[in-house]
Amino acid sequence: MQTNIAPTLFKAFSSLAFLIFTLACSDSSKPNNWNDTVKQTSTGVVSIQMDVPVSFDGKWNSSSYATGFVVDAEQGIILTNRHVVSPGPVTAKAILINNEEIDLTPLYIDPVHDFGFFQYTPSDIKHITPHQFTLSEIAPQIGQEIRIIGNDAGQKISILDGTISRLDRDAPKYGKGNYNDFNTFYIQAATSSTGGSSGSPVINVKGEVIALNAGSQSKSANSFFVPLDKIKLALKKLQNKQTITRGSLQTTFVSTPYAELQRLGLSDEMSTQYRKLNPELKGLLVVRSIVPDSPAYKLLAVGDVLLTMEDQAVATFSKLETYLDSHANKNINMTVLRRGEILSFDLQVTDLKDITPSAYLKFDDGIFHDLSYQQARHFNKPISGVYVAHSRYLFKQGGVPSRSVITEFNGAHIKTINELNEQLKLIKDSSKVSLRYFDFSTPNTTNYGLVEINRKWFEHSLCTKTTEQSDWPCETFKAPKEQTPKEVKSETTATITNNIEDALVMVKFNSPYSIQGRSGISSTSGTGVIVDVKKGWVIVPRSVVISMLGDVKLVFKNQLEIEGKIEYIHPLHNLALVSFEPSAIKNIDLAQITMSPANLQAGDKVLQIGLNYDGIVEYRSTTVDSTEELWINQYNVPRFIDTNIKSTYLVNANSFIEGVLVNDKNQVTGLWASFNEPDENGKNPSSFVTGISIDYVLDTIDLVTNNRPVYSLDINLTQIPPVDALQMGLSNEWLNTLMSHNPQAKKLLAIYNVAPVSASADIFKRGDILLAINGTPVTEFRQVEKLSQLPNVTITYFSEGLVKTVQTETTPLHGQDIKRVIYWSGAYLHVPHRAAQMHGKVSEQGVYVASYNYGSPVTRYGVYAMRTIVEIDGIPITTVDDFLQAIKHKQHQETVIIKTLDFDNTPKITTLRMDNNYWPFYELIYQDGDWHRVNHLNTPAHKLN
Repeated sequence: MQTNIAPTLFKAFSSLAFLIFTLACSDSSKPNNWNDTVKQTSTGVVSIQMDVPVSFDGKWNSSSYATGFVVDAEQGIILTNRHVVSPGPVTAKAILINNEEIDLTPLYIDPVHDFGFFQYTPSDIKHITPHQFTLSEIAPQIGQEIRIIGNDAGQKISILDGTISRLDRDAPKYGKGNYNDFNTFYIQAATSSTGGSSGSPVINVKGEVIALNAGSQSKSANSFFVPLDKIKLALKKLQNKQTITRGSLQTTFVSTPYAELQRLGLSDEMSTQYRKLNPELKGLLVVRSIVPDSPAYKLLAVGDVLLTMEDQAVATFSKLETYLDSHANKNINMTVLRRGEILSFDLQVTDLKDITPSAYLKFDDGIFHDLSYQQARHFNKPISGVYVAHSRYLFKQGGVPSRSVITEFNGAHIKTINELNEQLKLIKDSSKVSLRYFDFSTPNTTNYGLVEINRKWFEHSLCTKTTEQSDWPCETFKAPKEQTPKEVKSETTATITNNIEDALVMVKFNSPYSIQGRSGISSTSGTGVIVDVKKGWVIVPRSVVISMLGDVKLVFKNQLEIEGKIEYIHPLHNLALVSFEPSAIKNIDLAQITMSPANLQAGDKVLQIGLNYDGIVEYRSTTVDSTEELWINQYNVPRFIDTNIKSTYLVNANSFIEGVLVNDKNQVTGLWASFNEPDENGKNPSSFVTGISIDYVLDTIDLVTNNRPVYSLDINLTQIPPVDALQMGLSNEWLNTLMSHNPQAKKLLAIYNVAPVSASADIFKRGDILLAINGTPVTEFRQVEKLSQLPNVTITYFSEGLVKTVQTETTPLHGQDIKRVIYWSGAYLHVPHRAAQMHGKVSEQGVYVASYNYGSPVTRYGVYAMRTIVEIDGIPITTVDDFLQAIKHKQHQETVIIKTLDFDNTPKITTLRMDNNYWPFYELIYQDGDWHRVNHLNTPAHKLN
């Protein structure tokens, strides 16, 4: 199938020379032709790469591109859109037409309208003299031919033609919760700009800018431009180093045609007067909305027709704003028409600077700031409260969504982030705090939440915008000191029983980082089983407690929640061991299970005992249906899955509980546990429950008690029918040997996968049949695992028609699945985890990119997840320490050269420019049974309080 690419080429030419040639052919007959204009002006247009490191005022953290153009070459001022400069933190650079790159700093954004300015150091441009655009003093006209020069659709430079079709279009709407311009007309043209052309100059044939490109409507091939009146005033003040003051009534007006005005009460006489004053206008301004509790809220009303300000007729947005800007923090007299009655008010004008956020709070990996005028308009709420720009970790787990507004916290009414910060500074870690908020979908409903305060994984800091520094410097806060000594441990007052249901506890786990193949913040819960009351040991599926790195809580009888500790993560199977402090359990019945090592067989009678989702015990008597190989699809992003294990299936099982399987002697013979599995595409994980032998639990307890490793052959096995083995050439003699050694065996074991960096990789291939270990015939997964618990084993296997015997080393694996995590330039890094080695065929050497944050250097420069860093500036990286040594002395804005490998070992060289202002460099190390944070930033960017 062929694709017609002509429309794309028409919209976005990648070669400026080709464009000029095309335009010359079509317009050469004109006295002032577009070819000359483009040649004259194109050096002043720049492609802007901007990175927004934190979500702010409805704009998500992201990396993107746009356009700007030079309006003052001497002072280094570039004009572009407000949504490009951004209301919050931003880092940006401009790429000139000759590929020179210069750093940009935010100079100004308008609080309302979609324009802003960057500034650069003129001496940074070495090899070109950029054209300085002139902002035209002549207003655009309907039918006027125009050109848009910009970075359209991601192209470096492109030129689009068009014709002005309207001068009084409503400001485009980009969706509720996003930035939207208002109280202005937009200019509309018949053309179609796309992503990246924001901030492009709209020029006439003389090369003068007549408008600023802001957005487009692709379905109708229309583009929308910001008029220049406010832009020219702002630029002049910036050039003269003057303060730009903007006033507001916190009221949105809409231009309404005279026919509608007459229905609102405007007399024919008044209509005639205003038509004579402004013959080009089609109507007057009418109040559309008013921010509640604003100075105008109790005086103005929706539907009021604006007549005068300070006794002067006002019919245009431009004149309205001129009066408001000159009366900021003052009163202004205003006359309106309300249902035929003329009313006059003295209204206080708000300085827009006072209702524009200029600081943000970082806490719990989330971003919070004062509710802005922009967002208050969306919510139709007073400008009061703290806006949750990005909800993360425990705030998110507590049900507080992004784009919600906190109004009460810890019992105190909250109007600003300073008030919220003062409350947070008082609260100790591990405390639960209540809050009230309203969210984006239901702003008139007050919601209640309970959030745990935890500073263990993320910093608590307040970052404030200053005129001197464009990077929003931060002040960091520590947790309040403990005022009282810790409680002395005492014996538990729990009653120890023989009731198995008293051994069941609800386990909750939160993982703060996207590591080891996990996407996003993980929050899981499931049933754990007490295996030792005195030690407080609880066995829980690894699908619940998925890593050593995280927070675990245990809930007893739905009455008591306490902190737990992660003791062990089984390296091969879906098991973990956590512990609790027995003395913390008061007046609650507890029990520990009695385990029977006998394997479950088809037809065995068992009792299911488990907890449902609500933590309530349920029972069901049933029968074992079968015990079969457990096969779980692999994830497309390598993460842990259980392999080389059989699971137990029940007749009419209760699949809504997790717990244990009990025989008629009240002994636990198996766990009824949850497992995670992706869909057939390796995505969208879901959970299911099945039974596993209690023998694995007994083995796990022994591993922890004796602090011994699990030895692994680093192979994934699968079962095949004997007939397949015979057809492959296995002798009947060997088949009889295997079957006689295990008469219950119905299948043989074959190699499915081998870890690429292991001793087994030099021996086995997929399809080889495993025959014996240390001379003992093997037909079961569990046999292989038990016989392999030695540093060296002898393997007998069948491969390519031959029976072979070889001695090989095993790999010792320990119960700490991860010991070190690095956060650098917006990426989480660690040693390649076992799933990446087994399923992604990644070497154990190098540093694995687990995940990244949008708006960070790694996303800007393309150091993506599932790649392994193997070199920094030509220095080999084989360990985490190699990486730290290569990076930790690098300065802010210094460039590093990174070599990475993908799963196919395809190399890629990437240059990355570091940003130490917004992206810290630290390491989490597991030592002495706990996680510790170590800062590696060469030049700390924060003040510690």
